Amino acid sequence: MNLNLNLNLNLTLKLLLSAIILFASQSAYTAKQSDNRAAAIIDNQIITNQQVFDSITGKLYEAEMKVYEVKLNQLNSMLLSRLIESHPLNKGMNSQEFLNKFVIKNVTTSPQEVEQFIKANRIPAEKTNPELKEKVTEYIKSDKARVAVANWFAIQSKEHGVVINLIKPQRPRLDVPIGNAPVLGDKNAKITIIEYSDFQCPYCASAESKIKRLQKDYPGNIKLVYKNFPLGFHGEAFIAAEAGLCAHEQSDEYFWQLHEMMFADPRGLKRVGLKSKATKLGLNVEQFEKCMDDKKYYSSINRDIAEGKKIGVNSTPIFFINGIIVKGNKAYKEFTDIVDAELAD
Repeated sequence: MNLNLNLNLNLTLKLLLSAIILFASQSAYTAKQSDNRAAAIIDNQIITNQQVFDSITGKLYEAEMKVYEVKLNQLNSMLLSRLIESHPLNKGMNSQEFLNKFVIKNVTTSPQEVEQFIKANRIPAEKTNPELKEKVTEYIKSDKARVAVANWFAIQSKEHGVVINLIKPQRPRLDVPIGNAPVLGDKNAKITIIEYSDFQCPYCASAESKIKRLQKDYPGNIKLVYKNFPLGFHGEAFIAAEAGLCAHEQSDEYFWQLHEMMFADPRGLKRVGLKSKATKLGLNVEQFEKCMDDKKYYSSINRDIAEGKKIGVNSTPIFFINGIIVKGNKAYKEFTDIVDAELAD
């Protein structure tokens, strides 16, 4: 018990310290002002506070969001407890007893749902035993209970006029140059999405469906820019990036067609597979192969990588929607919330 208490106190202190530090930096997101004071001096050269900040903007935002989510979860827990305590059906029950009796009592899981879960998550047949099915059943029930509690909380909050004033960290907005990168969409589109991606990255491939959906749902409003950020542990990612730019020099259309083919076939990114794709698309294969042999875009790709690292790109995919960062293969709503807000301005 004492050990747990100490751990909880230590965690609380760390979170409070993080909140203080992050609060001090938050003004940099909301006020466009530079802090060019020296953070350090080396060999008579200055590294400014602004240079430090600019290099970790994304990380600071993520850290701020973690602190915010801890505070929001605690606030919601306190609100839930008060809503339960004041509910007319509550006759001296604690929160869990009340939820079990009135909110989640009808939560069940059918064998069909368990089978669907196993199929959807591609769990191998040899691992599908009674013990695993029991765990899946409990997981589904727990998730349904969470949704039921969230829905009840939302309804009760509305009835009781709950207003949450907790300040959510503002996403940083960065100035990311387009340069000579491949562009898809109307050049005058109100929304520019700059994507740092890797053709061998499964999360990047998965995120492509969301970008296509955005282009479909917001016709004429989305301009997509592709920046190469091949990760070192993906053996064929760099050569795939070179292939993309070698196709791009023949036409924008060829790049985006090859872009789609490479994401659809991550196992076919070796030289022979890339040549096959180029042939199938109708590229000038001789020009394409010479471009690859000459490593014509080797330096260009490394510039993309260096540029990305400078603004905090350290994984893929990362998107900048009118400069607002979205890191990873996030839910579609996270993209549309930003796009809607940008279009409303």
